[in-house]
Amino acid sequence: MDWKKGIGFGLAIWVLMFVIVSIFIRFGIYELQAMMIITPIISGVIAYILAGLVKPQNYMAALQYALTWLVVGVILDALITMGYNPAIFSSLYLWLGYILMVLAVFLRVKKA
Repeated sequence: MDWKKGIGFGLAIWVLMFVIVSIFIRFGIYELQAMMIITPIISGVIAYILAGLVKPQNYMAALQYALTWLVVGVILDALITMGYNPAIFSSLYLWLGYILMVLAVFLRVKKA
């Protein structure tokens, strides 16, 4: 696993999602049920695209990238997002986004 890509892409996913959710909140559309469902899907799509760039060769490599991205996201949410939303970790949509992000990496494993 390329740790620079692992941590860097984990940071990229978090920053993109932070910006996207911030825009949704700014325009007052984040509280709509549809947007709460779309947001985790966006996270999965971003992860799927980035996983295509890291090209995990096997499921162990995919697991390493997925867990690295998950840890980066959780740490940044704990350090930054909790300052804006102390209840962030009680959101089922946050965890759904993390699950879709992890699954997306496994979908990019190269088939032999």
